[in-house]
Amino acid sequence: MKIHYFFNLILCLTNIFTLKKFLHIYQLKNYNNMRYFRFFKNKKSLFFLLCLTMFAFEIIFENIYIYVVVNTILFVIYLFFVKNLIKSSKTPLIFTRKMSRLYIISIFMLLSLCFYKFSFAEILTLTLLFPSISETINIYDKIKNQHFIKQAQMKLKNSFAQIIAITGSNGKTSVKNILHHILETEHKVQSTPASYNTPIGVAKFINNELKKDTEFLILEYGARHKNDIKKLCKLFGADYGILTTISAQHLETFKSIKNVCYAKNQLPIFLENKPCIFNFDNIYSRQMYNSKPNNKISVSIFEQADIYAKNITMKENRTQFDLILNNNIYTIKTNLLGRHNVLNICLAAALAHTIGIQEKNIISAIQNLQPIEHRLQLIQTHINIIDDSYNCSPASAKEALWVLKNFAGKKMITTPGIIECGKDKTKINFKLGQQMSFCDFCVIIGEENKKPILDGIKNETANNLSLHPEILFAKTLEEAKTYFSKLNNGNTLLLLNDLPDDYK
Repeated sequence: MKIHYFFNLILCLTNIFTLKKFLHIYQLKNYNNMRYFRFFKNKKSLFFLLCLTMFAFEIIFENIYIYVVVNTILFVIYLFFVKNLIKSSKTPLIFTRKMSRLYIISIFMLLSLCFYKFSFAEILTLTLLFPSISETINIYDKIKNQHFIKQAQMKLKNSFAQIIAITGSNGKTSVKNILHHILETEHKVQSTPASYNTPIGVAKFINNELKKDTEFLILEYGARHKNDIKKLCKLFGADYGILTTISAQHLETFKSIKNVCYAKNQLPIFLENKPCIFNFDNIYSRQMYNSKPNNKISVSIFEQADIYAKNITMKENRTQFDLILNNNIYTIKTNLLGRHNVLNICLAAALAHTIGIQEKNIISAIQNLQPIEHRLQLIQTHINIIDDSYNCSPASAKEALWVLKNFAGKKMITTPGIIECGKDKTKINFKLGQQMSFCDFCVIIGEENKKPILDGIKNETANNLSLHPEILFAKTLEEAKTYFSKLNNGNTLLLLNDLPDDYK
């Protein structure tokens, strides 16, 4: 029995350090239990199956020598398993106050296991559960968050700021930044930084940053579950709304596009008779437009709508288009690349026009827009670098490739593919492979989507003999950079998407 407790003590003491790996994953998954446990399923690791097998050996063969050998092997494999959970450190573990509390709670639970007769395998499995258990019993943060949100609500109640809520699967941050730039020509306006689009993120900004003289407050309303938008609307309200593109994004939590539509439609439902801007080119957004009884504005880049764009081209590495606003036609050149950015501009212009911003100020602001970092950002050295690494969806990937096609010279794309596509991941990345096969060099990063992208490229090149891409592979972006030397002056590189640490 002493040797049993000895092994337990060694494991528990070791896990005080390795526990940080599990907490790191939990933080990367936004403290979401479903996403956290799905991570281990996605890894397709046989480790915990091995734990159960070893546990069976312990029960069947009650022999001290077998126990020592089996558990020593298991301990070594465990250390190797934990070490390789997250190989890179792009997004390191950040010991926020919340994370520190979870770590301390987990350590206390871990040490308590030394005083009970748990099997080796049971302790390993329990350690995996500690981040989730710690979050569940961490009542302090739950109470603190509720107080924090109520504080933000009270501050909003005492403010004169009108709320502009933006939701959609893609384009929220871009539309927010464009709209902010337009509105500040005539009003005092604030907007949440980066992608602050959760209740705590929005509340943090309101409590810390909202000024008394702000006239318009632009908020992103993000969602991963059916009722997230509804909750945000109830907490912070909305006086105006914009619906960007609705697509098969975050299907790992939403499960279906039907659930995505249900979630996003909560904004126009909440607005009732208040103004809402709709993307008329998106089938799902159009359906929501049709269901809203009044005070709705349609926006398009492919057909006539209340506000729309036409004649979209690329000239001198800039996007040119005609904007039809209040029956007036304005020819515009913008530094923002891509047709979807023209759509984002139109959505923002529609809301600004609804508020009453003068047309001359809208046009002037659009022409002075600067690219948003990592969102089709053009960086020019001896080659053209199109940085679209922030995020990626099937729609945005298609538009990024359209931009790449418009550049002269040889073209290279580096991508790990599209993630969080749910059960359609293989089909979506196969199509991406087909779409990117016109490039001279296709660099596929990582293993996650390697096969479907490769199959898509091979399928397209078999059907179109004029395509001859050189297919290259890299484990990381750093390794992919070794291929950049294949590009000469005037050639173009597209950085499409970037995988977080918790993907292969």
